Amino acid sequence: MIFVRRAAVLGLFVALGAAGPTVDYRGTGTVLAVLPPPSDLHATRPVIVIEHEPIAGLMAERMAMPFIAASTTLFEGLHPGDRIAFGLQDTPGALLVVTIERLPLGR
Repeated sequence: MIFVRRAAVLGLFVALGAAGPTVDYRGTGTVLAVLPPPSDLHATRPVIVIEHEPIAGLMAERMAMPFIAASTTLFEGLHPGDRIAFGLQDTPGALLVVTIERLPLGR
């Protein structure tokens, strides 16, 4: 009986993890810098600096700013100058980049 409950709970965690991170806001922009930890901007978390377009429901202006990233694996294959679409999760104290997709040039 205990094994069945543990298996059910484990299955629930796997199913939730497979759904992906919660994205509260979506934006597009150009990568200015990718900074694995430690960096001048954060001692323990990866940071990405993005020049982004207005973000619906969050920021009405285009601007360049740093964001803390959920993981350095999001940076794989990214270089300054790459156009990206990104997802932000609103967490206590920071907007966290949780998804990044490289876009074709000109988009």
